[in-house]
Amino acid sequence: MKKILLLIPAFLLAFQISKAQTEKGSQTLGLDLGFSHASSNNSFITPGSTAVSNLNGKRTSFLIGPNYSYFIADKLDIGTNLYYATGNQTNGSNLVTRQHTTEYSAKVFLRKYFMYNDKIGIRTGPYIGYGRSNYKFTYDDPNYAGSNTNSKTDGYMAGVNLGLVYYPSKKFGVAATLANLNYNHYKSKDPNGQQSGSGDSVDFRLISNDIAISVFYTFGK
Repeated sequence: MKKILLLIPAFLLAFQISKAQTEKGSQTLGLDLGFSHASSNNSFITPGSTAVSNLNGKRTSFLIGPNYSYFIADKLDIGTNLYYATGNQTNGSNLVTRQHTTEYSAKVFLRKYFMYNDKIGIRTGPYIGYGRSNYKFTYDDPNYAGSNTNSKTDGYMAGVNLGLVYYPSKKFGVAATLANLNYNHYKSKDPNGQQSGSGDSVDFRLISNDIAISVFYTFGK
């Protein structure tokens, strides 16, 4: 009987530790990482001739940024993340064009967790954010230097994200995006203010070839 009485506090403590990852008062601090790459090689025959032309393309992008969240209730956190992203895209074989992009953005989110044994589960919820992108479009051929352009775009976004979350240990976790529904309103202009534009877009993505993960450390409660 004495052994059972001694074991009860130990079981309660173990349960509390395992639950502390997503219980009210816990906090997380981590890092978001993203990478994507795509390439293409197409050949086509010019109508009216037998000449064969090649069109090659390559796109690479990378994303990094910190994230923080606070659990305002059990399995419900609110937080923010900051992003820096850069990308390069090349098109053409004879007349080569290049596009370089840099982006800075910030988001605020609310997420609900659905866990199995406080070890693995999914989290989902809405977010809103703002981002600024810089685009530089250039031609390799110096004869087309006059057609090179620069522009800046401000974007306001809102959406819902679904992710898979896994805790390999009591304090460390990793998450990956499964699906994302995003609405974006943007305004663009060149540095000289001679050209400007705006628009709206809706994008829905399931699991793709893009790699997007988050690693984080749990502390607090």
